Amino acid sequence: MFVLKTDTGLILFDTGSYGSADRILKSIKAAGFEPETIKAICLTHWHGDHTGGLAGITAFLGANQSLDIFIGEADLPLLKDQSFHLLRFHPFLQLPVLHGPGRLPNSSNARFCPLNTAGCEILHQKYGITAIDTPGHTPGHMAYLHRETGSLFSGCALSLLTPHVAGLVPVFHDRAEQIRSGEYLAGMDFRYLLPAHMCLRRDEIPLERRRPVSGKKGVVSKLMGDHLFFKIL
Repeated sequence: MFVLKTDTGLILFDTGSYGSADRILKSIKAAGFEPETIKAICLTHWHGDHTGGLAGITAFLGANQSLDIFIGEADLPLLKDQSFHLLRFHPFLQLPVLHGPGRLPNSSNARFCPLNTAGCEILHQKYGITAIDTPGHTPGHMAYLHRETGSLFSGCALSLLTPHVAGLVPVFHDRAEQIRSGEYLAGMDFRYLLPAHMCLRRDEIPLERRRPVSGKKGVVSKLMGDHLFFKIL
């Protein structure tokens, strides 16, 4: 979960796992921000470890706060369905993994904005954030770019597998799409990479600091089925 301060208010990127709302709100306050100023939530995808705090955060804001919740158009039905769905782990073993969504928020103070053409325009015009279609991990996975700061909120479409290597985690809906989406993000002109899982860096990693991964994979990467994109100099 990340929070971005804008002139419009605070923007959350994902909401953590089940029961995490209280911890997220306390962390925002400890960082010197007011949780009451949250104006929008940008969900990278429907999985419960990214939408688990959604209902709790909207409940905290109350009926007087209007909240925009952005999510990929193909993922919104999966979130609203409130059922478990099958994913795959490891590109060769194809092991089945069940994932469920977080609980839906109270509709009285929150509206879902599917990221179709109109939803992407609202997100950009109101909050200065560009939605990037990155299917593969889920059918409607989205990444988000805040151009003003050069911050890429990549969700599970591009991860730091180690502090120095960017690639893909081996959990997916469609592996070929996941690789195409990851390749696209890896070649983008961003400064800060803010993925959902694994490692995190606070320094800038512009294009000139990235080098394509070459040579053989390490034993751990082979066993895990990771896909590697670039090393950071």
